[in-house]
Amino acid sequence: MDTYGGDDVLLAIRSLLAGDGSSVANIYARNRALKTNPPIADNNITSHGSSWLWAVTALYALLFLSILGLTVTTKHRQRVYHYIALALLLVSTIAYYTMASDLGGTPVPVEFRERGLVRRTRQIFWVRFVEWTITWSLITLALLLMTAVGWSTIIWTIGLSILYAVMFLVGALTQTSYKWGYFVVALLAYSLLAYQLLHVARPWARRLLYPISWGLSEGGNVISNDGECVFYGVLDIFSKGLFSLGLIYLARELDFKKLGLWMYDHGRISPGYGETGYHEKIRTEPGAAGTGAGRDSGVGYDAYNSRGAAGPGPTSVVGESTTTTTTTHPTGV
Repeated sequence: MDTYGGDDVLLAIRSLLAGDGSSVANIYARNRALKTNPPIADNNITSHGSSWLWAVTALYALLFLSILGLTVTTKHRQRVYHYIALALLLVSTIAYYTMASDLGGTPVPVEFRERGLVRRTRQIFWVRFVEWTITWSLITLALLLMTAVGWSTIIWTIGLSILYAVMFLVGALTQTSYKWGYFVVALLAYSLLAYQLLHVARPWARRLLYPISWGLSEGGNVISNDGECVFYGVLDIFSKGLFSLGLIYLARELDFKKLGLWMYDHGRISPGYGETGYHEKIRTEPGAAGTGAGRDSGVGYDAYNSRGAAGPGPTSVVGESTTTTTTTHPTGV
């Protein structure tokens, strides 16, 4: 049986670029995802919703390849935001590919049932919330790295972002009105996130629309599954697709050394190192009082080449099992 696979995704990209409506209609007609993976719930996406998800998948894949090309032409030491954008787009592409294939979902009885349909179920895409957990953490990391805040603040804020996504997942899988308790916790996590990101919170303004979409779809069963896909898809394109492009653009103007993001051979190094001939694995202690020797004196012990020089205080190699120390006394002592 023919399926809607990789060739159709390539056709979708070609149609989007060419603006050929007839080709797009042909792709819609060839979408057999729901025949290969039949619906699992009463309220399930249709072929129209699946085709929309395929279009978003193609857009994410195109953005991923574009930024990958830009990454190759960027200096290795300035690629940190490129890697975050690539991870963000790759995870989103995989998630949308899964949903477009009518996979990554589970049937859940809805709380609000129309016309007394006791067994009415709704398709819940758990893969969407897994994607949120990863991508929202990456977005939070990217924003906070621009502010040069401490790692403790970064870890705390990323934890809030994960809690925000997980609460939506648990609430979506809950069959009773208790789901709204998790919804309230998610809103609390969002409030704390907004406070932490107050100075860079503009990208988070759009994220306030996610609880609204959740309340109309997984929470309240008000809009159809296809409408849910369109709502979330538009939000994701702005908050992840366009965010990735904006991230790459802003990275061109950032001072990576001031932010502590300038990468050396042995990892993230504080600003100033690597510019005056010091190696990041050598630590030179200050010399004796009055000798003028020490880390900033320009003379010291080269632990990598085992050469001594006059004037320094004790010098040690970080990470070695044994410590080599040399001390030179003034003449006549």
